[in-house]
Amino acid sequence: MRNFIFLLVASVVAVFIGAGCSSVNQTAAAGAAEKKVKIGLFVDSGASGNGVLHLASLIAHSPQTELVLLLASDIRAGKLKEVDVLVMPGGGSRKQCNAIGKAHWDKVREFLRNGGGYVGTCAGMFNVLECRMKLLPFDRHLNAGGNTACVSVEITPEAAKILDLKPGVRVVRYSGGPVAYKLENSKSEGKGIELGTYKSSVSRSKEQEGKFIGSTAWIYGTYGKGRVIATSFHPEYWESTHDMMLACFYAVSGVKMTPVFPKKNYRPVRVGILTIGMKGREPVETMLKLERDPDIDLDYVMSAELNQGILLHLDVLVIPECNKDTVRKYLAAQRLTDFMNRGGSVITTGKDSAGIVPEHKNYIRLPENACIKKYIVK
Repeated sequence: MRNFIFLLVASVVAVFIGAGCSSVNQTAAAGAAEKKVKIGLFVDSGASGNGVLHLASLIAHSPQTELVLLLASDIRAGKLKEVDVLVMPGGGSRKQCNAIGKAHWDKVREFLRNGGGYVGTCAGMFNVLECRMKLLPFDRHLNAGGNTACVSVEITPEAAKILDLKPGVRVVRYSGGPVAYKLENSKSEGKGIELGTYKSSVSRSKEQEGKFIGSTAWIYGTYGKGRVIATSFHPEYWESTHDMMLACFYAVSGVKMTPVFPKKNYRPVRVGILTIGMKGREPVETMLKLERDPDIDLDYVMSAELNQGILLHLDVLVIPECNKDTVRKYLAAQRLTDFMNRGGSVITTGKDSAGIVPEHKNYIRLPENACIKKYIVK
């Protein structure tokens, strides 16, 4: 009997010890699994357009990554040490580089030498070239390019292996990005290869018709211990090319992102967020709040969308922190008045957005940190 009791107690103790070890192991594994890649998205001067919001959305909604919004002052202060990947979006390369300051470009280079990743689209690819930060041995053809919306890009077989994509020709959105070529003699410390080339013209200009086909559209390489990838086109804009954008993050981080976007309720409110002239973190933070809400169907609004009549299909237009002069250039006060007269509402959320919208019963200027949803649903 004593032997039986002893064996019973020993068995119970063993179970508890085993369970405890298993729990510890599971906790450790869960902790390892939950470690996210920190992706720093540049949102300062020169980062503009819908692409910024598309990038932020892809990163924020991927369980494998954590979005960090970076200003030029953050880079100058050495905060690149706190992220794994730096993303430079479309907009204006010269403005982006000037905002960081030439004296501080070395902070980006040092980040890469130490193993960081760099992802650039459009203007973000300009930054990589010999004419800017000299990260990879490529430069751009002068006076080449334009604003053609749809172009063809061929993914090389070698690129397909790096990106884990199928080789072949894809249709992508192009908007003024660099038409590049590889340099034989480069001052860059980096080493790079071509991932994709243009198979159609990137300009509506008759002078450029047939020219620059075969030029570099997508580049990849190493800089010190780090990896650099950049596209002349915009894979972040269209759902049909999101796999190409996610492949860029995979190429520099080794992590496959699987964004999960919020489901929407039946007949959500149609809301547009103006991306013209947006400034700093506030527009991105506002966008993410709206996008996560199941009662809101969100559109990003640039000048192209305005010209295509998007205001006819919106219930609410949100104007976040922005440059007033830029907004006024593309969005006339009369257009806003007409929108509100038809029953639409305009909400401004940034402290510098006052004075853009004419006084109207359907205009709401929100104080800082106000709950925007209750005004939209109202």
